[in-house]
Amino acid sequence: MNKPDRDRVVFHSVHDMSSGHYLSKAERLLNSEIANDLDDINDILELYNISLFFENGIYLKSWSYTDIVAYKEKVNTFKILIGKFITNIDDSNFLSSFENIVYGYYDSFWLLINNYQQYKKISPSKIEEVLKKTPHQVGHLLSHKNLVDKYKLVLCEFLKSDQQSAEILLSIYEVENSFNKTKLYLPSCLTIQDKESIIASYIDSEHCNSNYLPIIQNAKKHSGFRISDKTKLAAKRKYQQSVKEFFDSGSSSSFKYGVAISYPENASKIKHAWIEQGTVHHEFSLDYIKENNHPYILYRNFETLFEYVDEQNIVALTSKENQLGILERTLGVRSKTEYVFGVAFTQLEMASMGQIYTYSNVLKGLGYSLEDILKTVFTNTLPELFDLPSNVNFTIPTQNASALEKIRTIAPEFESILKQYKLFVENGHIDFELLQMSSGPTAIKDIPSLNSNKYIYINKDDKEVNFLTFLLFSDQTLLTYVDPFKDKKYKNFVDLLVNEEEINFGNYEEHQHEHLNYLIDSNYISVDENNCVQVTNWNRILILRDVFENEVASLHHYSADIQDEVLHMSNDGVVFFGSSLFAIPEQNYFNYYLNKSEFTNGHDLRNSYLHGTQANPTEIHLHENSYLLYLKLLILVIFKIEDDLFIYKKLKADEE
Repeated sequence: MNKPDRDRVVFHSVHDMSSGHYLSKAERLLNSEIANDLDDINDILELYNISLFFENGIYLKSWSYTDIVAYKEKVNTFKILIGKFITNIDDSNFLSSFENIVYGYYDSFWLLINNYQQYKKISPSKIEEVLKKTPHQVGHLLSHKNLVDKYKLVLCEFLKSDQQSAEILLSIYEVENSFNKTKLYLPSCLTIQDKESIIASYIDSEHCNSNYLPIIQNAKKHSGFRISDKTKLAAKRKYQQSVKEFFDSGSSSSFKYGVAISYPENASKIKHAWIEQGTVHHEFSLDYIKENNHPYILYRNFETLFEYVDEQNIVALTSKENQLGILERTLGVRSKTEYVFGVAFTQLEMASMGQIYTYSNVLKGLGYSLEDILKTVFTNTLPELFDLPSNVNFTIPTQNASALEKIRTIAPEFESILKQYKLFVENGHIDFELLQMSSGPTAIKDIPSLNSNKYIYINKDDKEVNFLTFLLFSDQTLLTYVDPFKDKKYKNFVDLLVNEEEINFGNYEEHQHEHLNYLIDSNYISVDENNCVQVTNWNRILILRDVFENEVASLHHYSADIQDEVLHMSNDGVVFFGSSLFAIPEQNYFNYYLNKSEFTNGHDLRNSYLHGTQANPTEIHLHENSYLLYLKLLILVIFKIEDDLFIYKKLKADEE
């Protein structure tokens, strides 16, 4: 069975696309006699890898039922050969066996050592020697708790001295890993202090990967892993230094992007946007603003002009997974608990911050104050239009106050508005004495809604639903690749269905039929008498598209027939409902800015300014930016309260 490495059969995973390739190689072994006295460990490990395909029910399509039965019988005999070889490994031959293993079989080797409990015959000194020669083997060892327990002293000393240990610790406690889900174990003798020292040494070392530094800086506290503020500060400073050195060196090749905002007179449109050399230009008609100067309309410009919320009054500024490019999704290192965003989100934030800053100045030039407008809307307009109690209160900062002083006024007022609305929903009125009984901030997710079944979410816990949405909406699906539309580069299958009427089923390749047939069997598409693909239920498709693209939809903003379809989808387990003032993506957005309880890379505005840990008073630009952020969040809160009141009033009217 002597073969070069590239001809060996390797089982990677159940979902690996190379399974057919490796099974084709396995056929030669399955159709030949296997010697009973194999002495090459790679031959044994290859037999084990072949057996994994059969254990997982993975076969070549060309195999007949008779072939599969015969091959299964043969594979069953492999277990005897594998067991015979592995159980003979001990101190006398362990190193020689290990040194002969070809790349790709290490996982299998350690798994078999673990499963056959051969570690009982292998002394710690042998493992120590392996780690000295091949340090990367530590990852394989840490994958098996029995091996970690057996060799804990060796592993502990190795981890305290090896340069890759910090990244291993971070991968266990902090780093999001979408590809390698293997759980790693640490030796019990590795203390919290040891882990802190490993991280601190890593920061100071020349081998430090700067991508890990923000993760160290924002690391959460775990029962077995805590990083001190001193070490976090060291990580922060080293990261800042590395960024400075990167740009100072002139080696940066990243593309530039920005935002430009203007308010021209005599504009032909009330708003206009275009991209030029990476800069998104926004124009807003100054005449429109001047002519529509009622406080409520000036407030509504954050929807009409700036599009802070969409047509369903859902916050449009949130980070969305479908807006991430393939490189943004896969490259780099990120924390398990960070708010994930890419260029699209960053540009939205640049635009929204620029809009609130420039619009505030435009209003000042016209004799208005944005803060006064918001107070008027919340305390006068909403009680007049809806059922909000007339005793709602909102104190605004004085115009001549510094940014820091303004924040010290608006931060507690922001919390007060949330509490006032919570009390109103729960009790039907606002009792300020009751409000004052609670001094702490209210969690964003705990602000209730007046309306049941308010938000629609895709049921991501269902694997079939996930597969369905992948086929319909993913930019990685192959169903858009069909003649004669290949050059149009539609972003997903539904995009193709919406824009093309004659999609001939016969133009699809054989390998694409499986996914098409799945959608047919699931009653999402059909094939008509002309052999063209047709959508079976457009309402369901469009609802799913809304929820997929925005990660949420608002039930009560749909027409009655669409709402009926949503209820059917809920009964089918495709979607589920949620009822709160803020939808989950909105909650995440607010939490990203307000605190770090949810996301370690959050701005922590709430804790910084309510607990006095904000930036130095002399850093005026930071406080000005924070104040604008608070204003933006406040505007969004008022929009969400207004929407909740609007829906409630509409539903009451429909009942009468």
